[in-house]
Amino acid sequence: MKKFQFLALKSEEFFDMIDKICRERNSVKRTKRTDNVLKLVCFVVIPASIITFNVKEENNHLVVNRSINFSPILLLSIPILAALEAIVYGISYLVDNFSSLTFWLVGGAWVMVVMFLIYQTFVEVDEINKKLYRVKV
Repeated sequence: MKKFQFLALKSEEFFDMIDKICRERNSVKRTKRTDNVLKLVCFVVIPASIITFNVKEENNHLVVNRSINFSPILLLSIPILAALEAIVYGISYLVDNFSSLTFWLVGGAWVMVVMFLIYQTFVEVDEINKKLYRVKV
């Protein structure tokens, strides 16, 4: 969990800034907004992660805690990987050509997809941070 501190913002202004950034980005959608919590979901075909901003005001400063939850991609990857492996087994059974290398290739490809989705989440978080701090690279 990362902690940031903003001096001159109120929580509504901060959430409005995040909402504006989310409208510009295609792969980030806002799912829940309350007075203190804003939840974003990073979508790349399937939900990859949940980014949560928790806000509280202390001593006229806005303290923002950001957390990233990767449970959607981990929970969705298990059934999808099992279905892919079942399809590969069915094809190899019908063709009478059983090779364990095929299972390893499908598993390796899926690991690469999961790593790409995690990387994409960090790219989106980095873009949000750049826009919040108005840093141009």
